[in-house]
Amino acid sequence: MKVVKTYLLASLALVLFAATASAVVIKKESVTGGVLQNVWLQGFGVQNNATAVTLAPADPAYANPSGDHTVISTTNAVPDSGGIVLPCTDPLGQADYVWEADMFTGAGNTRRGLVVRADASFKFQNCYQFVIQSGLFQINFRKLLNQTPTTMGTWFTNTLPGGIPQPNTWHHMKVVAAANAFDCYFDGVKLNTLPIIDSTNPLLTGWVGLYNFRFDLGGVPVLWDDATLSTDSVVGAKNTTWGRLKTLYR
Repeated sequence: MKVVKTYLLASLALVLFAATASAVVIKKESVTGGVLQNVWLQGFGVQNNATAVTLAPADPAYANPSGDHTVISTTNAVPDSGGIVLPCTDPLGQADYVWEADMFTGAGNTRRGLVVRADASFKFQNCYQFVIQSGLFQINFRKLLNQTPTTMGTWFTNTLPGGIPQPNTWHHMKVVAAANAFDCYFDGVKLNTLPIIDSTNPLLTGWVGLYNFRFDLGGVPVLWDDATLSTDSVVGAKNTTWGRLKTLYR
């Protein structure tokens, strides 16, 4: 019996490892060769969209995480056009996914971050936003529905292991969206202890995007690197438990 239990524990460990180690990249924007690889559509009815930029050696962002010096640039509109830019890309049929990217803080003078479950039929104005606020002191997870924002999670950056993010530095942001539950990560640190649950009219599908906003200042570029959409390839392993595995050996 002891041998069987040991074998079961080893089997469970292998299954759980497969669940966490196996992921499928659905799409990635690396701006290979200085050109955008994916189609991006602008949101909120403004003309501003994602563009490709090749960084010069003197640029503070030059040492980008991938080391190729090519990045996504999102420059927000002028205030009389909403002060926003929200380019989104199609998740190719995926409803549950992981959306992540490296973000350059620049001067830290706009609200900037990731967008998930953006409604393409409504110019991406209904969506969830994982953003770092202007000033870089606070991070929020918000839902925007019919122009009404609801903050669902708030964290202060002085609690991060690396402390408050500094201007002109690169940082990694990630959102995991599964049904009506969300997890938020900053520089590999999971910010929420329990999943963030949206139990009121949740957005269960939608595009992914990049967000940059300030109501009184336009023309501010925010740079991104290696924006990646992925999903677990072993779907059933997430629901594997010790009890379920034992039934295989009865």
